Amino acid sequence: MRHPAVGAGLLVQLLCLAFAAWPGCSAASPASGPHETLDNRYTTTEPNAVSGFDFIGTYHAVGDPAGDPPYMRRMVFYLPPGLRYDTSVPKRCSASDLELATFGAAACPAGSRLGGGTSTTSFLGFASTTSVDFLNNTDEQIILARSPVLSTVARGRISPDGSVEWASPTCFPSVQPAGCPVDDVLQLESSISVAPYTRSSHGVVGSYLTTPPTCPASGHWETPVRLWFADGSVDTVTTEQPCAPNP
Repeated sequence: MRHPAVGAGLLVQLLCLAFAAWPGCSAASPASGPHETLDNRYTTTEPNAVSGFDFIGTYHAVGDPAGDPPYMRRMVFYLPPGLRYDTSVPKRCSASDLELATFGAAACPAGSRLGGGTSTTSFLGFASTTSVDFLNNTDEQIILARSPVLSTVARGRISPDGSVEWASPTCFPSVQPAGCPVDDVLQLESSISVAPYTRSSHGVVGSYLTTPPTCPASGHWETPVRLWFADGSVDTVTTEQPCAPNP
């Protein structure tokens, strides 16, 4: 199953049809590396604006889009200069991994869920697709893969240097601090959609995600993504987000 890749291609075509007059749009396409194809977009092209985002990733063997990738150990997103996450705006989910695994998103305040999507994995050789929740916490993003028994928790740490670092779970169940003693869950595809989120407090409107203050001459922002795999390989791909020219 590789249906998210089809969706990514359609998304690119629609964006470039809409913004064909902007410089750089033709170059804004999903970014591919030896083991991955990634597409990371914002829901607005306006600089310094409230935004959500859409992410689609597919993972595969080198030279074989239908082959299994190595187990992913780590993924880091290096954000465009000036892009801002403010995790104080939405409600925050401070639940532990054990609480999240046991109770799912119900362990968190309703206002801390900002979006969701799907995750396709292979467990002991059998592929399946599950729904996921995207949750907010202090300087952190949480992805919760639902399960009738125990859900799987992944946390992305938002660093002051403008990067978001994920440690990919590779077993079921995966609960910290125990981690994964044995790899048995292989990530094949993932998709996340997060809508723009604002909240007014004492007359001041805050935004969870705000785009960079300016648009480069290229007509797109860039988000490099680095991925570490169990076979020792490290891939770096640079995704592009179309933006409107500065007035």
